[in-house]
Amino acid sequence: MATVLALDISGIPRQWITRDKAITYHATDSVAWSLGDVLATYHGGINRNGAKSVIETPSIIAIKGHGFNPSKHAMVALSNKTLFGRDRNTCAYCGKHFANFANLSRDHIMPKSRGGQNTWLNVVTACRPCNSDKSDQTLKESKMELLYVPYAPNHFENLLLQNRTILADQMEYLMTGVPKHSRLLLS
Repeated sequence: MATVLALDISGIPRQWITRDKAITYHATDSVAWSLGDVLATYHGGINRNGAKSVIETPSIIAIKGHGFNPSKHAMVALSNKTLFGRDRNTCAYCGKHFANFANLSRDHIMPKSRGGQNTWLNVVTACRPCNSDKSDQTLKESKMELLYVPYAPNHFENLLLQNRTILADQMEYLMTGVPKHSRLLLS
């Protein structure tokens, strides 16, 4: 089921929220502005004028006030799911694409045993055979080369990586914040 893209009042995407949560924001007059097609319509009771109450939420809403903590969402958490998503399930060494996460692993370009850090700029997606071949060697020692350069995804990309059901208007909004170098843009 499609979720609602919640923004802060300045238009920065913050998180995916349920339709119920979005309707609650509308009901409490906490939505500053909205975009996109209507995603959900909720019907309430009958008011004193005899009209039935209706609240709709579009697919993108901006929340008033201090409902979001910008520092909480400033950095994209490094997990295998987000790493494999950033790298489009493609091994950085052999270039093979894998549909199944079980065939993928996280490789530290500068091995942790050699002081390498677990950061976006030091990790890539590797298939298990390539990761095994590289072992705890540097690229030079292993005579292996990277097919692409690692980078730290921004928050817009992170939201794209988090959600499997993204509507066209949400995708269009989020893609405005994705840098041109992003592998998310590649087909």
